[in-house]
Amino acid sequence: MANVLTAITVIIQNLNSTSNLSAQSGSSNRANLAGDALEHFVKCAFADCFDDDDQTKKQKLNSTFSYLGNNSNPPDAMLKGGDAIEIKKLESAGTTQLQLNSSYPKKKLHSENPKIGEACRTCESWSVKDMLYVIGVVKNKQLKVLFFVYGDIYCDDKAVYERIETAIKDGLNTIEGIELAETNELGRVNKVDHLGITDLRIRGMWLIKSPLHHFEDLMGSVGQDFKLIALIPEDKYKQFGEQNINDFESFCKDNNVAINDVVAQNPDNPALLINTKSIIFTK
Repeated sequence: MANVLTAITVIIQNLNSTSNLSAQSGSSNRANLAGDALEHFVKCAFADCFDDDDQTKKQKLNSTFSYLGNNSNPPDAMLKGGDAIEIKKLESAGTTQLQLNSSYPKKKLHSENPKIGEACRTCESWSVKDMLYVIGVVKNKQLKVLFFVYGDIYCDDKAVYERIETAIKDGLNTIEGIELAETNELGRVNKVDHLGITDLRIRGMWLIKSPLHHFEDLMGSVGQDFKLIALIPEDKYKQFGEQNINDFESFCKDNNVAINDVVAQNPDNPALLINTKSIIFTK
């Protein structure tokens, strides 16, 4: 079963042929956009299909993922029986915040989330998935940094974010003389003007500190050519299974990939610490 350890292995094994995203982006104009090329790259890493022809790639993606989404249909991908994945592109390692748009940060992805579509909700039998954020720094079509981090050490409980959204929605309901409409956004006010021809959509724009900055004490300096960082809670790491872990750690030892035991603050209560595996590769 594909997971973050297998994706890291595939990326490092194919680094010389994959660092140029334009060469891995596929033939469509849409895929040539930098953000879409990064998404394609990450998905191919999990499916181990970088060097395959288009038909084989489709088959491997199908066997690896239960759902493939986009900006309009989150999440970006879901592994069969595994994690939900969100992929974000930065143009510079110095960028301090990620734009999550209307979706608040997620420790876990829940099937009852109203912002996911029916196809995502019913693609397999699931109720909760671990959330894996993948952030890539892309400069001149070259992938410079790739950062994997799990929501368990990056995001607070969903109730914290939903409380803010609920307070805004409840506040709208207290305004007299406006016509509110049902929406999955923060709110929608119809017929604002006297002619009744103007509506107002009220949308959230969630931002979160980039993990390159939030975890800078664990990251170290950025490499000249490429740097890969992964932060995996120890409990999650152990779930990958003894054989998978042994194979991965042997690969890391042979390829100058550092694995260290570190601690990260618990997003629910920063006074508590979460034992975490730090995986770093620099070229």
